[in-house]
Amino acid sequence: MKIVLVVIILLHGLIHLMGFVKAFGLANISEMRLPISRGWGLLWLIATLMLILSGMLLFLSVSFWWIPAITGVILSQILVFAFWQDARFGSIPNMIIMIFIVLGFVRHTPPVSMMTEEITRVPYEERYGAVSTGEHVQIINPFEINIIPMERLVIINIENDPDSLYIGFEPQVFDDEIIGAGMLVIAWRTDGKVDVYHQPSLSPDPGGYDFVGQGLENMIEREMPEAFFEVNERGAQADVSFEDIEGRLIELKIAEHSTRTRKPFGLLAPMGMAAKDPSAMPMILLHDFYFVRRNKTEISVKINGRNHVPDTLPIPIDFTRMSFVRYCPDPLIATLNPAFDGVLTSIPLNDELTVRHGDHTVEMTLNRNVPEIQRISRIHNQHTISLAFSPSFPNLESFTGEAAEGRFEISGDPSTGFIRGEYRVVRSGDHLMLEMIPSGGWIPNESKLSVRLIYIVEPMFTQWPTTYRWRAGLEQDEDSGFRMVSSWERINND
Repeated sequence: MKIVLVVIILLHGLIHLMGFVKAFGLANISEMRLPISRGWGLLWLIATLMLILSGMLLFLSVSFWWIPAITGVILSQILVFAFWQDARFGSIPNMIIMIFIVLGFVRHTPPVSMMTEEITRVPYEERYGAVSTGEHVQIINPFEINIIPMERLVIINIENDPDSLYIGFEPQVFDDEIIGAGMLVIAWRTDGKVDVYHQPSLSPDPGGYDFVGQGLENMIEREMPEAFFEVNERGAQADVSFEDIEGRLIELKIAEHSTRTRKPFGLLAPMGMAAKDPSAMPMILLHDFYFVRRNKTEISVKINGRNHVPDTLPIPIDFTRMSFVRYCPDPLIATLNPAFDGVLTSIPLNDELTVRHGDHTVEMTLNRNVPEIQRISRIHNQHTISLAFSPSFPNLESFTGEAAEGRFEISGDPSTGFIRGEYRVVRSGDHLMLEMIPSGGWIPNESKLSVRLIYIVEPMFTQWPTTYRWRAGLEQDEDSGFRMVSSWERINND
């Protein structure tokens, strides 16, 4: 079917050349009887170029082929109306192309995990040489998934009606043994940094905010009397007030009273988009995510007595007008491979190919008799987040090849899609260099047409992971084992 559509688009585009040729007197086109000025002739040429470009992009399976297609179809239909006597039948291919574009948006095919495919096998000799490496009693794991326990969060933007210091607020609710129980508010500053206000019952780590905006400016303990945020059958309910660093009273209130059924979805939040020097790659998986509906809702942002108007969403979701206030009652906040400088702990092996290592579960495959890492996962509450490799990640202790490469995939709940990329291992003498780049970006799993349109209009939702790169250098010490120094950097972040 794709080939048929490609042929229709290309032929339709080439036919538009007739108008350009006639307008500039390059040939006698007897089929077109109406006179065409050179100005109109240029429009015929532009329509030709747009349609041919879209046909080529579609043939190459480029996802944004529809953009030049829509431009070409609109120009084509304008020309049809202007030269109806000669070009009226051009409406037929225009209608066919538009139907395919609309169906492409409406139809949702859930992405399939690469781990459902047959695992790629790498020849033993390519990684470990011709001689058997003998029995393996341990394996080195250079990867880590950290979990930041959080119960709920809500984000309120006032970028269209900003304060002199702040453009948004993000109340977060915690209840765990590490950070404590209570509320914390991230205040997004006009300079791109953040201030963090927290109740005395919480002990947040200041070092954990280097990927939030452009980093932490201030962390301040504040009383927040009777602060709460919850989600019930009517929607989001919140009431938070505290004094900021300038002594001003900040009051945030949300009271949603909608009788319509919530239709939440999953999202990878683009939290790491603005980070300059991240110590880890943030993976903010938001389950049951939704926007606050504008009808029958009170949203108040008051700073020092002045009311600020919260931002609104320009397009409806589920045929409902939405504010840009959004919330998640079930987040999974994780970071991948925090910066490390030290000796890696080896994982003892037994006869099983699945072992526990601290909070992680490590699944392995055998390349002959050499265990390799296929998947690393961690569970928090009812959610699992995994890092999987195809082909399996090589055994670093036994690796003697010059280089190894493959793909990786980060996945959680199916509603939050996948992050995909490439890994590489390079040997230089006794030194190993590891690299991971999420070059495939985020692949959402979203059936809502309106939300998919947001992802298309704002590609940063899916492309921000591609700007991250993790590198690690490993050297083996006979006494202490493998020592690793690793870090993240931003690349192609224009």
